[in-house]
Amino acid sequence: MLRNLHVENFALIDKIDVQFEPGLNIITGETGAGKSILIDALGSTIGEKIASDSLRKGATRAIAEGIFQINANLELKNHLRQYEIEDLSDTIILRKEISDNLRNRAFVNDSPVPNSLLIDVGNLLVDLHGQHEHQSLLNVNYHIQYLDDFGGYDQLLSSVAENYTTYLRLLDDLKLLKARERTLAEKRDLYRFQVEEIKSINPYAGEEEDLLQEEKILQNSEKLFQLTTELFNDFYDAEGSVYDRISDGLKKLDELAAVDDRFNNLKADCDAARVAIEEVAKFVQGYFSNIEFNPDRLEQIRVRLGQFALLKKKYHRSMDEIIVYREQIEQELQDIESIDATISAKQQEIDAQQTGLSQACQLLSEQRKQVAVQLEKQVLEKLGQLGMKNAKFKIQVEWLADENGAVMLGNSRYKTSEQGLDQVEFYIAANPGEDLKPLARVASGGEISRIMLALKSSLAQVDKIPVLIFDEIDMGISGRIAQAVGLALKRLSRTHQIICITHLPQIASMGEHHFVVEKISDQASTRTQIRKLTTDERAFEIAKLLGGESVTDTHVRAALELIEEANRFRNAD
Repeated sequence: MLRNLHVENFALIDKIDVQFEPGLNIITGETGAGKSILIDALGSTIGEKIASDSLRKGATRAIAEGIFQINANLELKNHLRQYEIEDLSDTIILRKEISDNLRNRAFVNDSPVPNSLLIDVGNLLVDLHGQHEHQSLLNVNYHIQYLDDFGGYDQLLSSVAENYTTYLRLLDDLKLLKARERTLAEKRDLYRFQVEEIKSINPYAGEEEDLLQEEKILQNSEKLFQLTTELFNDFYDAEGSVYDRISDGLKKLDELAAVDDRFNNLKADCDAARVAIEEVAKFVQGYFSNIEFNPDRLEQIRVRLGQFALLKKKYHRSMDEIIVYREQIEQELQDIESIDATISAKQQEIDAQQTGLSQACQLLSEQRKQVAVQLEKQVLEKLGQLGMKNAKFKIQVEWLADENGAVMLGNSRYKTSEQGLDQVEFYIAANPGEDLKPLARVASGGEISRIMLALKSSLAQVDKIPVLIFDEIDMGISGRIAQAVGLALKRLSRTHQIICITHLPQIASMGEHHFVVEKISDQASTRTQIRKLTTDERAFEIAKLLGGESVTDTHVRAALELIEEANRFRNAD
């Protein structure tokens, strides 16, 4: 509900703060006092445009801010998360500003947002009826939602939405598969050539490194033989080799250790050195014995490495990367061979899903048409009570042919959305002899307000928009009809917060909370203010609606009788 409305520098409003209450809030005031300005300011908080002349003379910025209590409104909280707006738990603050450069700015919970978001959030919180843009009854897109809210066939709606979402996902899958098929087809010949080219050389992982090492050894074989032979002779085989001299040294250390055992440690170190020299000699002997002088093998290696160099230059990859690439394109070629079957299977899946979706949509459509008759009957009954007894009201449920539509019935396709295939629009003939025409194009502000009241009364238990604002709902009515409108508003206020501007005492008397809008002038300026009335003030204000400025005791007594009668209606109801 709307807890507080704060307005500054908005047309005739200097600064006001209004604390609204649950139930039926009535606003009255003389013509020209600024009631419409107040509603315009409120409308701006939910996304309506601010007129360029709305800035109060001498001010640099106008502000309209509404604080709403939202409780567990999950859809609204999802909007806040989507736009990364701070969640204030059970409260949301909507604000609109206009500066002296005529720039409009919108805020949600003090975060700047596009005006479109303010409208989206406002649509979840407020229905504003009268001469305003922000009334869902004039938006054909909302008509199907009203019908569905009344119908209560949530399972059917969920089934259609889930089927439609799955259908779209499958179409996306098919689209990606076909795009992949085109891409693969373009690459088929290239991949086949590349696979054969790489296979003709047939490298294995690490082969290049092995060949480079073998090439290095073969091209240095003479040097390796010479050096290892010399090393073997120096260390072991030649007369006076290192091995012989260490062996002679060991004998002398044996004699020394026999005299002084402190030489034993040196003897062990010298023996270890002898063993190490012997091991080196054995290795180099085996090495030079196996050295191969093979120019043919060296030439083979160089030819092979040349093939590798050409592959690396062509593919701009290392040899190991080329091997991995070959495996990848071999898999791609396998995919090319199987993608036709994959596409065919996906198309069969789509056809089955489309059949299920079409059946679900048809069931939903049949249910909607039955419910539409029931809602028409209720709305017409309530319109009769609200002074439009000769009105005709029709809910048109139709299908639109669309060659690309998701639903197929018979040999025809129809436009489809997650709400099904039905296009729903309300038609009205407000007066006798008139033809039914789209409601959004033919009804006056007062008529729209009463139609909305009739519709909202029928949807009272299921309607999700918590705040209803009625401006000009009393246009063209009086007497008994006014009383009926007031009673309907009162009943609706049990499930919604109602804010209603009225000039009729019969409607005003039904209110639980009564506010008066007044225009105050002095030599310097004129300003609009609003205040909540006490019980005594309320009776006098209703008396003014009865008698104008000349309020007599008779008018006051009549006002008290209206209030008492309204209380009896409420209690009896």
